[in-house]
Amino acid sequence: MVDSLVKGVARFHRGYFRRNRAKFAELVDKGQNPDTLFITCADSRIIPHAVTQSDPGDLFVMRNVGNMVPPYRPGQECNSTGASIEYAVSVLGVSEIVVCGHSHCGACAALYQAGHHDELELTYRWLAQGRSVRDLVLAQSAREQQHRKPAGFVGSNERDHVMRATEKAMVVQHLANLMTYPAVARRVAEGNLNIHGWYYVIEHGVIEAYDPAQLAFAPLAAPQLPHRQRPMALLAAS
Repeated sequence: MVDSLVKGVARFHRGYFRRNRAKFAELVDKGQNPDTLFITCADSRIIPHAVTQSDPGDLFVMRNVGNMVPPYRPGQECNSTGASIEYAVSVLGVSEIVVCGHSHCGACAALYQAGHHDELELTYRWLAQGRSVRDLVLAQSAREQQHRKPAGFVGSNERDHVMRATEKAMVVQHLANLMTYPAVARRVAEGNLNIHGWYYVIEHGVIEAYDPAQLAFAPLAAPQLPHRQRPMALLAAS
């Protein structure tokens, strides 16, 4: 695998870098000036610049397990996500923030798994942020299907529905968490910053955007829009 990466670096230098040499030089001479903070999952299937067809210097990308945004809590242990948000907003002066979740998210799926692996202590502590969203989704699922058993899912269709609803509800929750950061809240109130919730459907190559007025996600651009799905627990999560 390392050999293929080395060969890729060589191809990058001969091709992409050579074609964009002037752009890279400008980014060094003038510094970076991205207009968007793009918060997404560390999942290897998510390629922000490919999905958005953006150029070097356009996106300030922040990635973590589950594209999570912890609430603002000054005085607690160092939070690299919070530091990235503050830097992007207060130093780089981005005008847009996108929280981009995705389908088939392993972090969301892990919220429904029992057991605790000894070597994943930090991972479980990080994922604990999503338990409230999971509980809200399960509660709504139980209301929709009164026959649902206390543990497990009634068939694969219900499991898939709950997983997709959890992934979308997590995006909405982290949009709300973003607004707990003083710098974000201030600039949004001043009209200098917009925040967006996106959901990337990997298998279809489609980005769905959250509409807070409709409490629903719909494709950003498609000739024929599928039926809107109202994610479970969005009201409670927002």
